[in-house]
Amino acid sequence: MKTYQFRVSIIGIPKLYRLIEASENCTFDDLHNVIFQSFDRYDEHLYSFFITRKDTKSMRNIYDAPQITHPVSAEEMMGYGERKESTAKMQICDVGLNEKDVFHYLFDFGDEWWHRIKVQNIKETKAKKKYIKLIKSVGESPPQYPDYDDEEYE
Repeated sequence: MKTYQFRVSIIGIPKLYRLIEASENCTFDDLHNVIFQSFDRYDEHLYSFFITRKDTKSMRNIYDAPQITHPVSAEEMMGYGERKESTAKMQICDVGLNEKDVFHYLFDFGDEWWHRIKVQNIKETKAKKKYIKLIKSVGESPPQYPDYDDEEYE
């Protein structure tokens, strides 16, 4: 079985990243859950992964890439004639990632927390069971909802 090491960073925040190790049979839901926990989030929102394979700053290229999205969002898109894969059904091994590939993750469609995920390496292991874990944390997580100065909105 293959094991993937992912470097997950929040776009626009330097010196902040998480290393996550996952077996190939983990779903993108599993990956979301570890990212969610590793950045100290507490309020669930919809999310999507965009399999761009290359690093890009072009939102058009990101949105044009194959999308794997939250099960509720995937179901809603089918009503509009769009077919999006569900994170609950798609496993990491299903998308054919290679070392050094980059893909993008959007958490919270309103606040838009954009992440860059790079495949650091892929190893063949003898493990048989599904597993995913945070292996390194660098930098302090930003608050999910920044405290706005009350006077600013009065």
